[in-house]
Amino acid sequence: MNNKSIYSDGFKEQALVKVYSRGNRTIQAVAEELNLNKFTLKSWMKNTTSVDKCPAQITSKRPQEW
Repeated sequence: MNNKSIYSDGFKEQALVKVYSRGNRTIQAVAEELNLNKFTLKSWMKNTTSVDKCPAQITSKRPQEW
């Protein structure tokens, strides 16, 4: 059985938007808030293009819904 979690593209996108607009918070803090391993989040960051890093991509108005 595979223990890897599979996240939707929408979740990944929202996580990346959140991490790129984190201000002075650490990647670790954002990862913990999203219940992710920080290395998973960093891997997603590494695999994004600069266009994907734009905070304007937030689709939910409330960060609590990310």
